[in-house]
Amino acid sequence: MELRHQARHGAIWLICSQVMNMGTAAAVTIILANILSVSDFGLLSLSTVCFAIGSMFSTGIFRETIILRQDVDEEARTALFWLSFLVSLLTGFIVLAIAGPASRFLGSPLFEELLWMTAAAIIINGLGAVPGAIRTVNRDFARVGIQTAVVSLAVAPVTVALAATGHGAISVAVTGLIYYIVMTLLHWRYANWRPQLHMRVGRIRSVGRTLLILLSQQALDIASFQMDRGIIGSLLGPHQLGLYSMGRRLNDLIMDAVLYPAISVALPLIASIKEDTARLRSAYKQTLSVASVLVVPANFGLLVVADLAICTLFGEKWLDSTPVLRAFACIGLIAAVNSVQRAVIQGGGRQDIWLGIQVVYAATNVAVILAAAPYGLHAIAYAMVAKGFLLSPLGFLAAGRITGLDVWEHLKVVLLPVHAGLVMASVVALARLALPEDMAYASSLAILVAIGASTYLMAMGLFARSQFTHALSLVVPQGLLNRAASITRSHAQARCVRQHPHHPRPSLDP
Repeated sequence: MELRHQARHGAIWLICSQVMNMGTAAAVTIILANILSVSDFGLLSLSTVCFAIGSMFSTGIFRETIILRQDVDEEARTALFWLSFLVSLLTGFIVLAIAGPASRFLGSPLFEELLWMTAAAIIINGLGAVPGAIRTVNRDFARVGIQTAVVSLAVAPVTVALAATGHGAISVAVTGLIYYIVMTLLHWRYANWRPQLHMRVGRIRSVGRTLLILLSQQALDIASFQMDRGIIGSLLGPHQLGLYSMGRRLNDLIMDAVLYPAISVALPLIASIKEDTARLRSAYKQTLSVASVLVVPANFGLLVVADLAICTLFGEKWLDSTPVLRAFACIGLIAAVNSVQRAVIQGGGRQDIWLGIQVVYAATNVAVILAAAPYGLHAIAYAMVAKGFLLSPLGFLAAGRITGLDVWEHLKVVLLPVHAGLVMASVVALARLALPEDMAYASSLAILVAIGASTYLMAMGLFARSQFTHALSLVVPQGLLNRAASITRSHAQARCVRQHPHHPRPSLDP
């Protein structure tokens, strides 16, 4: 199967599953936001940071090593599995050891229970790291997409039921553990692989350099994308962290729905064609185009209707998180482009370049948060926006160096959807001024979303029709597109016959 067909087939299934996952996660978040206190939500976010750090050591580096180094032999895979399992056990015990002191520091017994569940999830997730990576290398995108969607949908009612019966934030941790148990079992069932009983430690040396680079990169990722919540929770307390996390939540859901499928499909494919610069450039442009076309309307729309979205979905008690949501919407496109660039740089075999970029990102991120923290939550959010824009050229330069894509080609891919997004945001802002001030939040939001969606589609038709059509061709089933094209041709032919009934009927097929 050709690269384009592989990408389309995998992206269709993964995007469908991610849409379901996003819908499920959004529904659960909305319900929990109306049940949990702001402080409990902050504690839950802090436990998520602990899980991310623990999974980095026990899962992330081993999974990505197998995906990036597709030439790893059977003995090396076995060595990576046993090492992953041992590291996950060690990490889980460390989390258990710090649970008590951390909960006393924050003055919340609930945090200790959350860390117990986090430790168990880290261990279980570590067991499924290598089988899950093997499924990705084997291009098992469709089945993985279906399974993640079904499992997420199945555990959602359990989360809501536990929260509604008074279990609060612990309900999310419990169902998260159930999710990782089920997915680990499914990875083992469908990977068609079993580790050897004897581990040859020497086989780790063949992938040792990749492991070390990935460890450094993922540690820097934590500092760049997770450490903000850790610092805010420690310096400003769980309540402020809850507001900050909710401000990120909507934007994160949208970004995950768009970016996870694109990157999950692109990374293994890019790794398999890294020696062919022309195909690598093509894969990069296609992924960048899809991400830009899909991310722009969501982020530009949130800039205009952020407060309406928060009040409608989560309630007025979360209104103070609006500036944070707007801040992350400002840098949403940069984050999307950055994720695609990371895939092409790492998949292209230049992990050392991305490592250097991440050193700059991480150091700047920590410095910005610490400098802005004394001025409050909103100052931190605005400082991160400024940091995102200032550092964005680094990814463009590195990806351009690997793919041979010049500045103008980059701008052509990204800026056309931006033009459409600016038109959409302007129309929505004007429409909002025309709405009655006493209109219900939900009604205003529904009207503005409908106006924004139709405006963006029309603007893309004017500014970037070919790019929009091409992006759809990568993520929409080809049969559906052919059917739509057939209907369009039929309507055009019928219109032509009505206008010229005595003339021969022309063929509109190319």
